[in-house]
Amino acid sequence: MSRIRGIIFDFNGTLLWDTPFHNKAWNIFLKKYRINLSDQEIRDNMHGRTNAEIFKYLFKKDLTPHELNTLADEKEAIYRHLIINNEFDLQPGVTKLFDFCLACSIPIAIATSSDKTNADFYYERYELKKWFPRRRFIYNDYTFKSKPEPDIFQKAAKQLFLEPEEIMVFEDSPAGIEAAERFGAGKIVIINSTGDDCSKYDTLVLEDINDSFSIIDLNIVLPREDHFLFE
Repeated sequence: MSRIRGIIFDFNGTLLWDTPFHNKAWNIFLKKYRINLSDQEIRDNMHGRTNAEIFKYLFKKDLTPHELNTLADEKEAIYRHLIINNEFDLQPGVTKLFDFCLACSIPIAIATSSDKTNADFYYERYELKKWFPRRRFIYNDYTFKSKPEPDIFQKAAKQLFLEPEEIMVFEDSPAGIEAAERFGAGKIVIINSTGDDCSKYDTLVLEDINDSFSIIDLNIVLPREDHFLFE
């Protein structure tokens, strides 16, 4: 059995507990288009999905690339405005966790369903270059299938030079958890940022990112000599 050697983190809802801001942005957006959905409907049908899938679900039809980009830009601009105005930060313990991984030469990557605009926004706003290069922030670039398909984790794994069974995945959404399972991750850790009932999952569930240190300490071995966080 392979030992865990690296980590892939989901971002939204895992490291940045921004679900209320996404929900608020969606509510503002949906109100304009007279579409009524509950927070749970948003979580079940939209979290972890690409914008193409989300807008097809909302408008019940396929949209042109121009229509998709226009709608996505509109909604995400609302979301980023909320993040900036509220000075919303990464979950307490995240930067300490990144520091720990860097100090121990544990390779890490992020695999998010966010698009390039939001990914660039996060990378700059939260100064993520301190911990890993931009190429290890994998985002939805529309060249692969979205979660719950495992494609994004496979792409991130290539950046870490690791096999799926050597990787620990941190996730929060049902789509992301299923994607990690299909990926064949060596270990899956659920960050329950929304207080949902996660009893159906046969895996570790954490309520606080700070609890992850002991999990990493127990499961991670140092990378092989030819694998480093920064090549």
